[in-house]
Amino acid sequence: MSLKISLSWPAWSWKSALIDAIVKKYWMQTVDVWKTFFRDRAVAKWLTVAEYDTIIEGSPQEDREIEEETKQFVESCSWDVIVWWRMWFYILPNITSVWLDVSPAQWAERVFLADRWKQEPKYVTIQEALESNQNRMSKVRQRLLNVYGVDFTDTSHYTKILDTTNKPFDQVLEEFEDFMKTLKK
Repeated sequence: MSLKISLSWPAWSWKSALIDAIVKKYWMQTVDVWKTFFRDRAVAKWLTVAEYDTIIEGSPQEDREIEEETKQFVESCSWDVIVWWRMWFYILPNITSVWLDVSPAQWAERVFLADRWKQEPKYVTIQEALESNQNRMSKVRQRLLNVYGVDFTDTSHYTKILDTTNKPFDQVLEEFEDFMKTLKK
């Protein structure tokens, strides 16, 4: 039986780096739903991610199409796979769901200092980054509540909560690897 894990955000909680490290070390496959389906759809429509977010707020069908495409792929996997997205605890109830947490202040600092893939405007202050991302998170939460009737930010839905606040990446990686070992038993 293959191991299937989903990692959910908030943004800038070490998700990308963690998945890259795990995939390389354990030869796992990965499905970055955000990059593979969501961002690619935005780029194909000549939109930024923020612009695409605004469009799909009124189009639950977009979420459902992304969900279905990814669900079919994950269910057909016979190998270990890590999926990046928000609602997998709901869409695939047998998947192990991990919530990577980070404090709002550190989240804003990481966002402010990061290269936003040239998809987003550069923030002038950390406070602006915090407000913009809290607004975006709120909109995504509401949209998914409307589509699924479930709050993906409610951490009670997740198998594991891993707080990345004030932790170096190596420590987060070690904690995640320790958790993975419990799944392989």
